[in-house]
Amino acid sequence: MNMTFLIVLGLFFVSFIVPAVCYSFTSRKGTFNRNGGSAFLPVFFVLLAATLLARMLFYTENDFIGSFGFLQIIVPFAGAFLIFAAGNRPGLQKWLLPAIAAAVVLSVAVMPTETMNFVPVLPPLVNRLILAFIWLFFPFLYIYLNNGSGSLAVQSTSFGFGIGIIGALNAVPLMLGVLGWIYAAAFLAVAVFTWHPSRVKVSRSEAAAFGFLTFTLIAPVSTEGAASCCLIFSLFFLIDFCWALFLKLTFLPRFDDFFANSGFQQAVNDGLDPGLAAAFIARSHMILLLLGCFQIYSPAPWSLLLISSLIALWLNYRFRNIPAPVQKLRDINSQVLEELQDRVNEFKNYIKKDNDF
Repeated sequence: MNMTFLIVLGLFFVSFIVPAVCYSFTSRKGTFNRNGGSAFLPVFFVLLAATLLARMLFYTENDFIGSFGFLQIIVPFAGAFLIFAAGNRPGLQKWLLPAIAAAVVLSVAVMPTETMNFVPVLPPLVNRLILAFIWLFFPFLYIYLNNGSGSLAVQSTSFGFGIGIIGALNAVPLMLGVLGWIYAAAFLAVAVFTWHPSRVKVSRSEAAAFGFLTFTLIAPVSTEGAASCCLIFSLFFLIDFCWALFLKLTFLPRFDDFFANSGFQQAVNDGLDPGLAAAFIARSHMILLLLGCFQIYSPAPWSLLLISSLIALWLNYRFRNIPAPVQKLRDINSQVLEELQDRVNEFKNYIKKDNDF
């Protein structure tokens, strides 16, 4: 058996099991956050260690358009920790936005100039600004995704599996593909413990740190020519975010709460079980995951973007218009019996009070 496969399999296992054990141990006695647990730190430390190890084992300079030095690991991870620390300290929460901005600026600054080629006709400085803007957006997107039923983790897991697959297909450097599998494993553990009913709660600042950390993987992959794949992987929630923003900008009173405009919240408010809503999101990501992987075989770099956008738009429409599940006869009978039992108990209590008088 190929030694590379065994090493990647080992890294995948460790990246999943370490956060899972931490979450399980801390949440055994009740709600995770009340026991002093952190949803972010187990993932942060295991990804940092695994990323450094993957850099030492799998980095080949000839595979990259530019380079991938240790600064491109240390600086973004330090930025993610800064965001987490600023948001979790009561006295530092007002510095969360400056912390995100500083982390983005420093992380973009250490990326090599030759990889700044999102729009080839534009100069590297403009491409660097584009990258910084997208990186700045991701923490806020993940705050929006943090609905308590695993959506945040599903998005990051989708990125990880997608990048791992296109790495296995030699569309991006091997090392970045290995990082994809590592990220997928770590966020799969988050998905398991944040799935409804969640045993782990992700705070606002932890969601922002998760978003920043996820883009730490996306940024080098995008600069290696797979930006269109990453965009397709994220289309479901990007369209959902834009949909919620459009509803907010109508200035109608019922759409005042931006986060309540999300497809997830609207589906749940319409009677859909949160677990089923999260399952719909996961299935939608599987479809976009396949389309994003097929993109690497297309002759043009953005050829599947239009069809993927239309599919993601249709999925969002279906998500926001899923009818509440029709009750089965057995469920209706059970509900009727429970209501009858409640009425009988009320009548007994009434008779008992009357006898007391």
